[in-house]
Amino acid sequence: MLLKPEQYPPVYVIFTLLNALRHDIERKNIWREFRRQKIALKPRLSFWISVCRQAGLLSREDKFIVARQARAWLSKSPEEQTLLLIDAWQNSPQNMDARRFRKKLLWKLKYDCSLSQKDLGALRGLESLGFYAEGKLTAWGQLFIKGNGDSPTSKPIELCHIANDQFIAPLASHTDLLWEIENYLRPSSPGAYPLTKRSLCRLQGDPQVLIALLERGLQTALSGEIKARLLNQPSLRLIEGVVLELSHPAELEALRRQPNIRRQIQQVLSPHHIMVSSHNAPALLKILKRRGFYIEMNEEKPEAPKKRTHFSRKVSLQPLDNSASKLELLDKYRQLQQAIDVLYRTPGYPAEHRRITPLLIEQRGEFTYVSAYCQTRRAQLTFRLDRMEIPGTG
Repeated sequence: MLLKPEQYPPVYVIFTLLNALRHDIERKNIWREFRRQKIALKPRLSFWISVCRQAGLLSREDKFIVARQARAWLSKSPEEQTLLLIDAWQNSPQNMDARRFRKKLLWKLKYDCSLSQKDLGALRGLESLGFYAEGKLTAWGQLFIKGNGDSPTSKPIELCHIANDQFIAPLASHTDLLWEIENYLRPSSPGAYPLTKRSLCRLQGDPQVLIALLERGLQTALSGEIKARLLNQPSLRLIEGVVLELSHPAELEALRRQPNIRRQIQQVLSPHHIMVSSHNAPALLKILKRRGFYIEMNEEKPEAPKKRTHFSRKVSLQPLDNSASKLELLDKYRQLQQAIDVLYRTPGYPAEHRRITPLLIEQRGEFTYVSAYCQTRRAQLTFRLDRMEIPGTG
C-alpha cells in the first residue's frame, strides 16, 4: 500500500526525482521508481517537474538534465528550500494569467479571504508542498505564507545505522552522503538502502568507495560480514550442531511431514543427513527412539585398505526426453546428488538463474516444494515447483 504524500516531505520527492533523472531513467518510467519506494506521487509527475525547472534544479535541452545547483539546493536549510519552492510554485505556469491566479491565491490565504471552487482545486499543489492540509494552513504554511510563528528549532543530526540488513540514513541530515551513495545503491524507501546479496548483485563501481561512504555515515567500521558481501568475497560459515544420518531418504520424508519434528530440524544436508541443534538433539532422539528407530552412535572404525581393481568412472546423468516432467528430472538429480540449473520466478521479480542441488521433494497442501542447496545464494532454500522453469522439460 502506498504511503500518504504527507508522510514524506517534498524534499524526499524531489530527491527521488532528481536521482531518477540523473541515472537516465526515462520520464515515462519514473513513476515506477516512486512506486518501488512506496512514495505516493501526488500531484502528477508533471507538477514536480515544472516546479523543479522553475526552481533551477532541472534544465532541458533534448531531455531533462539535473542542474549543477541541484545538489547545493538539497544541502540548504529547510527554510531556504521552502522559500524557493513557494516562488517556483507561483511562477511555474507558462501562462501569465495562471501565475497571477496563484499569486492572488497566496494573498487570499494570507488574509483569510473566502476561497472559490477554483481556488480549492489549486490548493492540491500547496498540500503536496506541505503548506495546506485538512482545510487550513499548516504550521509551515502559517510561517511562510502569513508570517505567523517562529521557525522550528533545528533537530540534532541523526546518525546513520544498520538495521535488518539495511543502511538507514535520514535524508535531512545526510543529503550529500546519500547523493553519492545513490551512485552505487538503490533505496528500498527514502533513506533506506538494502545490503542483502540480492540487492548487491547489481552493485556498480568501486566497492571500496562505497565502503568508505557507508563508514563515513556510520562513523565506525562496517562489520566483516557486510564488507565481504560488498567485496563479493568467498565466505565460510561454521555451523554447530549434531548431524543425524538416516538409512533411507523415505524415512526423512516421513519425518518432515510431522510439523513438530520439522521445526526441530535445523538444516537438511542431504537426502540421508540432517543437522539438529545441540539443544534440540536429546529430545528429538527420544522421539525417534519411541518411533522404533535404532540409534547408533558414530564410532570410527579402522578403514580396511582398498584394492584398486578398475578405473573409477564418474556417474553421469542420462538425458531425458522432452516429455520428462520437472518433478522427474529433479528427483533424478536428487538421487545422484548433482546440481542442476533452473530459472526461478519470485513474485514481483524477473526470473533468476539458480544452480541448485535437490535434497528433498515434499507435497504440502496443493503445492510441491523442493528443498535444495542453492549454489547461487550459498544457502539451503525451499523452492516452489510451479515457479521453476527447466529447459527441455514438459
